[in-house]
Amino acid sequence: MDKDTFLTLTHATERDIDLLLIEELQCSTEFVKWLVGRVSNDVVERSSVAHSKRRIHNRREIDITLIVERQAGQTVCLIENKLDTLEQPRQAESYKEEARALISEGKARAVHTILICPRQYAEAASTFAGKFDHVIAYEDVADFLSLRASEVSGELRARLLHRRSLMDQAITKARRGYEAVGLVDIDRFLEKYVGMLRQEKIPLEPGPSMLRNGRPGESRTMIFDSSALPKWSFLPQTRLVHQLREANANINFYGWGDHLSEVAGEIAADLKNTGYRLVPTVNKRVGGKSGLMIVASTPTIDSLASFEDQRDAIVEGAKITARLKEWIWSNEEILYRWGQLFGEIKERGYSNTSAAT
Repeated sequence: MDKDTFLTLTHATERDIDLLLIEELQCSTEFVKWLVGRVSNDVVERSSVAHSKRRIHNRREIDITLIVERQAGQTVCLIENKLDTLEQPRQAESYKEEARALISEGKARAVHTILICPRQYAEAASTFAGKFDHVIAYEDVADFLSLRASEVSGELRARLLHRRSLMDQAITKARRGYEAVGLVDIDRFLEKYVGMLRQEKIPLEPGPSMLRNGRPGESRTMIFDSSALPKWSFLPQTRLVHQLREANANINFYGWGDHLSEVAGEIAADLKNTGYRLVPTVNKRVGGKSGLMIVASTPTIDSLASFEDQRDAIVEGAKITARLKEWIWSNEEILYRWGQLFGEIKERGYSNTSAAT
């Protein structure tokens, strides 16, 4: 075999996703916090994970068991992973029975039953999905991996992007199983979006990921070029995106979310009557840094459906994104004041740390 040839997976299986989830839950505290945050307000102190764990009173197995340790007692997440297999008789009910047994026998303070599956699967098997306490979509896991990859570099970034690719393979496989998808439209979605910006003369600069070819089914978030936003010295790193499925445009100010509670009132006052809202990022950045987003609502768009059928909604969303960009460029004085506020908070933190040492 040629030394420059790499073996890659041609398609994802349910077992592949099982192992991916297990590895993330075992090795990534950030992923554990994200998943637990989707189902409860528990603070993760320590956690452990097991695969294909035998139920207490039954021969059936739990796909993935996540145990979150707290001083107040254990919280257990019983996770069923479904890609394209049919439910087994009373499968969901067995998870609920296990949850009740763990509680009644004092082995857990709280138990959450969770189905992780493609969004298309949850819609097609809605009765089955509704028997679990929570449903987490493959698409959301994929977006988490993308966000983490955007915050790191080197080998870890490459690994996260590979796992994101695997999740996308699984999502595409599920969609092909449940619904006929216009593959030409999927393959060309990014190309059509970029072309639409030019045709409509919308002042948004496509980022590198938007100009990349051969990414069928991945174009759920339009990430614009770094030149779209000002590089004022008082601002942290920023990013402008149009999130299609999540139906929003947002600007993320990296690292500002950790101190939102201290400045929320003043910033909210500046945004009054703009239609924009403040949202701290759910996923903590490396080193505990949380982003702060200014968010504008946009129409919901399905990147796996026909571009032309949704063109009006896409144009509207892009124009909203451009107006958000323009608001930033037109309000340097406000942004300067925000930068000063966060700078003062940072300085106080340094002072307190120095005094303590």
